[in-house]
Amino acid sequence: MLENVRMKMVWRDVISNLLNVQPIQIDSNLVSAQNRRRLYWTNIQNVTQPEDSGIMLGDIVDGATSSAVNFKRRGHGFLPSVQYITSKTPALFCGSGDYFVSTGGEYRKLTPVECERLQNLPDNYTDVVSNTQRYKMIGNGWTVDVIVHIFKGLLNENL
Repeated sequence: MLENVRMKMVWRDVISNLLNVQPIQIDSNLVSAQNRRRLYWTNIQNVTQPEDSGIMLGDIVDGATSSAVNFKRRGHGFLPSVQYITSKTPALFCGSGDYFVSTGGEYRKLTPVECERLQNLPDNYTDVVSNTQRYKMIGNGWTVDVIVHIFKGLLNENL
């Protein structure tokens, strides 16, 4: 299985031709509180979209009292700084320490545990390394419940 960000069709076709399969696009927002559209190439047959679990940002942020939370992302490179009220975060990336939330008071960074929740990891799953490394690992990782959904297709195949 291969996962990658959305890309120009020419590069998508190169990968598809090399692997001899077409990708399916799945957005992690169906199984988590982040918008994370990714392409998945797999030889597992009949992979479909996961059902919407209804998980919202307020469900994973400590101290939230509603599904929508004040959110701010520090801009860098081509990403602008943004501030808004949302029920889903943008996709985490390796610099996820640039994401801030407020549940009625001052803005604070998303904690590593909150980032783990965005990727469907158990709380403190990455606590064996520094927070800097935690943010990097979580942002570079797969959304667990998307991968579980794809692998469930193996149960339906005649092996």
